[in-house]
Amino acid sequence: FFCNFVCGLPNFFILGDSTSYGVGVVEEKTFIGLIRKKNRDINIYNTSIAGHSIDDHILITKKLNQLYLLRFKFRILYYLISLTMTKNVLIFTDLDGTLLNFKTFDVAPILPFISKLKDAGIQIIPNSSKCHFEIKEIISKINLECPYITENGAAIYIPKNFFLKQPQGSTEQGKNWVLTLGIEKDIINQKIRQTSFKKYMKFILFLRNMTKLQKSYYTGLKPESLDRTDEREFSEPLIWMGSNTELDNFKKALNEEGLSIIHGARLLHLTGLNTKGEAMKILSDYYSEIDYFDNQENNEIKVISCGGSKNDLSMLEISDYAVVIRLPDMRPIGLKRTNNVFNSRKIAPLGWQETLEEMDLIKEILKTS
Repeated sequence: FFCNFVCGLPNFFILGDSTSYGVGVVEEKTFIGLIRKKNRDINIYNTSIAGHSIDDHILITKKLNQLYLLRFKFRILYYLISLTMTKNVLIFTDLDGTLLNFKTFDVAPILPFISKLKDAGIQIIPNSSKCHFEIKEIISKINLECPYITENGAAIYIPKNFFLKQPQGSTEQGKNWVLTLGIEKDIINQKIRQTSFKKYMKFILFLRNMTKLQKSYYTGLKPESLDRTDEREFSEPLIWMGSNTELDNFKKALNEEGLSIIHGARLLHLTGLNTKGEAMKILSDYYSEIDYFDNQENNEIKVISCGGSKNDLSMLEISDYAVVIRLPDMRPIGLKRTNNVFNSRKIAPLGWQETLEEMDLIKEILKTS
């Protein structure tokens, strides 16, 4: 008998003289045939050969045992090799239109797949333009316990109990350690009140100045979910009503003051020079620095980024694998890179699962977990 884990189906060897089984008789009417018919989930071998002695049966059985022992060794070897394969995977993912449906913000259809990834030890890290309070609510619903990146790379939030030690340069805020990479919203507003920016203000409608109806229209959120959008710390979402030329001039003027405009799927974001890519690299490097996965055989970490908007380009271009999720009624973003790029056919959230499932890296991990 060999267990399922190593050799697949259980195997049984039955010794006996050929007459015991009925030579020249239809197998289904023999002893062996009846057993096989009723036990299709078991491999049953009849070692009987007409005219052979019991010594021949023993010799045949020994040879079969040798073959299965060899198979056993190969399966164990494969298992040990699989343990040393890369299982240290971080998935940095945008939320709206990537992990969550673009219009309904639904993630329910892929929750079982997310659970599989988590059970396999794969880390799923939100990297969004949303603020801390919005992301906190979302990961609570998805049942993720992980660091997350807010407001287009402006800050990294790390639950205190997640790492053994506090990351250097972080500050303690409630239940989190926070690495601040962006500029505080108050400073941003001070800067844009300068005389040099006055001529651009007539083209801008800030999210904070919109009516509830306008906010709901531009964000896609229901009125009862809008309060969190005003609790931003490092950015000001806006709608631009001027020409592209005027926007380019505004961007140049902002860059001189250490500010920038980042294009999201729905809104523009006035923020510092922070990017999702920069924040992703800092956090993934920290995982490596502290040897988070504690894999003695392989310390290499593979980074997958998932997104579909212009503000995701900075992380999609530098990760080991780039997953581009199709947004409804929008042109797909163009990447400069061509290697290890996976484009979804479906929209979120199914597109997220579909594309990750096609990756050999994920297939191997889920297969051996």
